[in-house]
Amino acid sequence: MGNWSSKGVVLSPIEFDGDSITFTVKRLLVEDMLLLSKHFDKANGTMKFESPLEVCQTAQSIFPKYVTGISGMLDGDGKPVSVEDFIVAAKEFYFVPLIGELFGALI
Repeated sequence: MGNWSSKGVVLSPIEFDGDSITFTVKRLLVEDMLLLSKHFDKANGTMKFESPLEVCQTAQSIFPKYVTGISGMLDGDGKPVSVEDFIVAAKEFYFVPLIGELFGALI
């Protein structure tokens, strides 16, 4: 048997707003891969959505299922952001670039 684990995958850090953010995620299920694959641009390995609002809406349905850990992201007071804080923040338009990169990393 291989040396894999379904408990979580630590993704490469994503640079956003001066933070180097590392996410731990569960492996993507087929049903959600099908949902996300229609937005994946294979030519340059990025996510493409019709609108930034679609990015936020998709994040609301996907991230609570998959994001299990986060490190390196700080709030305005310099305190670490929890997974729960991130799930709430992912609803904000400001985080669209970070969300797009996280979707690409999930795939």
